[in-house]
Amino acid sequence: MARWLENKASVDVPAPLESCWVLWEDRERIPEWMPWIKSVEVQKDDSRLSRWTLATHQFGRDWEFSWLARNLTPLKGQKIHWVSEPGSGSMPGVEIANRGQIRFVKRGPDVTGITLTISYEVPDILVPFASALTPLVEGIIASDLKRFRDMMASSSTTSASSKA
Repeated sequence: MARWLENKASVDVPAPLESCWVLWEDRERIPEWMPWIKSVEVQKDDSRLSRWTLATHQFGRDWEFSWLARNLTPLKGQKIHWVSEPGSGSMPGVEIANRGQIRFVKRGPDVTGITLTISYEVPDILVPFASALTPLVEGIIASDLKRFRDMMASSSTTSASSKA
């Protein structure tokens, strides 16, 4: 048996929803604000699929793992979501099913609320260990969203000064 664990973080971004949406929709740019994601490569034969590679140094060693994700039909301006493809992991015998979504809420003409939710399936025997990691994972994705917010704030400041 296995159980799905969910990790979530939110941030308000000082940028129009449309600008935020465009960056998140360009999956290959996600490593710019999520440094633990080494790369995202959209598959040439099917643009709904992308190969994600996670790289991190934890517990005194380097870890790298990749998987294929399928983008589900987005709700334009509201939600981008995906699910991992079964059997696509890079470690033989290790299957970490995952899914996630980025939700967008227009809080004003130049403010967008973004919530990132990442869920993954773990065997029941590992649930206590994985649950103990939830604060770490949520801290990581909260930092990712803050990097995204700061990147958007910086680009809107640059745009505003170039127009002046």
